[in-house]
Amino acid sequence: FYVWAGGYSMIEAGINDGDLLVIDRSVTARHGDIVLACLDGEFTIKILQTNPPALLPANPDFPPIILQEGQELDIFGVVTFVLHKTWRG
Repeated sequence: FYVWAGGYSMIEAGINDGDLLVIDRSVTARHGDIVLACLDGEFTIKILQTNPPALLPANPDFPPIILQEGQELDIFGVVTFVLHKTWRG
């Protein structure tokens, strides 16, 4: 399925605000993959770190999300393609 990226936490991974992301649910997420995650009901695109469990941004201006005991994490899929938004003017 497709999702629109919003924000700037993944710019160093080539994902910009307004890009269209292709998410593949059939791919098993592994350490280092860029994933669509839902953490405590909030969706985010981040790099999956498995040990210790964390969701990492690709922008030093944003802090990593270190998973705490009791938090609910669902991985919806792995980002497989990024379509960059272009502006015409």
